[in-house]
Amino acid sequence: MSLIVGAYPAQNPGPLQRQFFEQLGRIPSIRGLELPYRAEGGDSWPAGAPAAWSVVVTSIPGTMQRSALDEQFGLASRDPGGRRAALDFVAGMRDYVAALVDSGHRVEAVELHSAPPLYASSDAFADSLNEVLDWDWHGAGIVVEHCDAPRLGSAPEKGFLSFEEEVQVVRRLGDQGRKGITVLVNWARSVIETGRSRTAADHLRYAREAGVLGGLMFSGCSPETTEFGYPWIDAHLPAVEVQGAPASSLLNGGEITRCLRAAGEVPITGFKIGLPQDAVSPAERVERLRQMCTLVTDAARACGDTHGVYPSAT
Repeated sequence: MSLIVGAYPAQNPGPLQRQFFEQLGRIPSIRGLELPYRAEGGDSWPAGAPAAWSVVVTSIPGTMQRSALDEQFGLASRDPGGRRAALDFVAGMRDYVAALVDSGHRVEAVELHSAPPLYASSDAFADSLNEVLDWDWHGAGIVVEHCDAPRLGSAPEKGFLSFEEEVQVVRRLGDQGRKGITVLVNWARSVIETGRSRTAADHLRYAREAGVLGGLMFSGCSPETTEFGYPWIDAHLPAVEVQGAPASSLLNGGEITRCLRAAGEVPITGFKIGLPQDAVSPAERVERLRQMCTLVTDAARACGDTHGVYPSAT
């Protein structure tokens, strides 16, 4: 089994970053990194990371930065100006992907999101994705990563389109002959939406039955205040079995196994976690990511399958 790891919330800053990635590169179950694309552009290839690793690029950091400045910014925006601004932002991601490929890195997929909250439309999102699919992505698939949708009685973390709307948009595009686009479930973001751990597996089954499931990323959350922040914060909590994780983290080995079974074989499987403040040295940080790797790979063995070994998200 091979994993995509979103290591950027856990990496050491400054000169220790090289040591962090050199040690992370010794974990055999990792095949690639999730790299963030922000308002100012994408991260350069991390010093010390194996050159042979592949890449999944996520737009969520930059999407949230832009949304904080313009509440109508997003690929699903009902506002033409907000939608065009988001398309221009994604065009920057396309150029970033091209630069990574030119540097010798294989980009497996690009994760896009159905922002903004409140002003989103599934028709507008479909129009945006149709345009994006016409661009040259150098072999990378387009993956719609679900974030929590609005919920009655409480403020959402992201509040984008519902999972059902996103799945139906992607399925309709497929019915129209648009290939290379799937949906990815992030465990925490699905669970944050309802406050129920089973939601992630429910979402996986729904997308799988619709024929559009392309990936699964594990990231934890808690119904209680922790050192990561307020209840239900989308702060990438580790699974409860990982050293230093909050005892109230809802992500655990049992949930990982349940979701791998619900997903079946998908092109992308991985995780993204932050770390508590007591993890200081590169070795300490890498050890905790190693524990997450072991949880996922052990769960996959229990399922008797080979998640995450496929070459692309298309």
